[in-house]
Amino acid sequence: MYAWVPNWGLSVLLLNGEGKTMNNSITKHINILGGGISGLSAAIALSKHQSTKIKVYEKSLHTGGRFKRDFQCLRNFGSVSVDPLDEFRNFGIRIRPYREIKRIIRYSKSHHFEVVSKKKPIYYAVLRGKEKMSIDNQLEQTAISRGVQIYYDTAIDVENATIIATGPTQIDSVAYGEIYEDTNIDDAGMVFLNTDHSPNGYLYVLPGGKKGEAEIINMEMGPTSSMKKTKILYQQALEKNTILSDLIDGATKKSTQGGIGSSHLLDKPFENGKYYVGEAAGLQDIGAGFGIRYAIISGYLAADSLLTGKDYNKQFFKTFTHQLAFERKRSINVRKLTNRKIDRIFANIIKKFGHELSIEEYESLRGEI
Repeated sequence: MYAWVPNWGLSVLLLNGEGKTMNNSITKHINILGGGISGLSAAIALSKHQSTKIKVYEKSLHTGGRFKRDFQCLRNFGSVSVDPLDEFRNFGIRIRPYREIKRIIRYSKSHHFEVVSKKKPIYYAVLRGKEKMSIDNQLEQTAISRGVQIYYDTAIDVENATIIATGPTQIDSVAYGEIYEDTNIDDAGMVFLNTDHSPNGYLYVLPGGKKGEAEIINMEMGPTSSMKKTKILYQQALEKNTILSDLIDGATKKSTQGGIGSSHLLDKPFENGKYYVGEAAGLQDIGAGFGIRYAIISGYLAADSLLTGKDYNKQFFKTFTHQLAFERKRSINVRKLTNRKIDRIFANIIKKFGHELSIEEYESLRGEI
């Protein structure tokens, strides 16, 4: 029996009381290499097959090992027609964000406008890392409660794994920034489009989980991405951007953040008996900078393929191709923009809508800025 999820057209596997599936040939144990979001999501979905032992091998000392304490978002607008939290619940995964963001301020070099949602969140903010309320920890505890065995500080050869969830293998995006406490941030997120400090990318600010906590991240996309250059430009932005310098005036720097991303999509995410998921398959949300949704969905798809015998490659590309093509096109367009062009686009938006846009008005601009 299957229930169809809107938006992605994915089938959600519903088991009978004995935990049987339509595919009785599934092996007695499955090894998953990587205990990040995609690997744990696959493990949770596979745990429905009660006679199969699921083992996850994580090279870090804890789940979420790539992150210290980081803030990321689940996008809830644009091409997304289903609330991501509802979508995940259909997969048997429950995520608790630390904050709902309903206001975003977007800045060009000379202009700004706000995007406001009266009803639905624009983004769900989630914590990354090993802390109790992180999305990594939430998935870990769900997996353990369902009998999944997780081995930390342990790696196995790819040949001995069925699902590969090892994160990015190539680099085409770089992010660097810092977390501050005791800032004057409110509940709004901020995005800065300024090629002086963020060529081929953007700089963003997110409110943290504590009052006055803020994360500032500079991001660069494309084959010329460089951590060294991104760090230098980040420091220049803090010095020259008065909004940022005022934000952290008198604040305390708590940590630095840095990371890489990959959107080199595999031609065959299933090959030689291996299912590649998340960034190991090249899935990344280039436009928004977060691949959480794709990680969870690809983990589910791999599990669904194992449990039902469906063609993972077909399901993968049917699910992701359209949205990834849109994001890549938008990313390329953004990288071509100069500050003069960005200012002109912002001026036209403000002329049409004013300085405050509803989320519906902003959605009509998707792909433009």
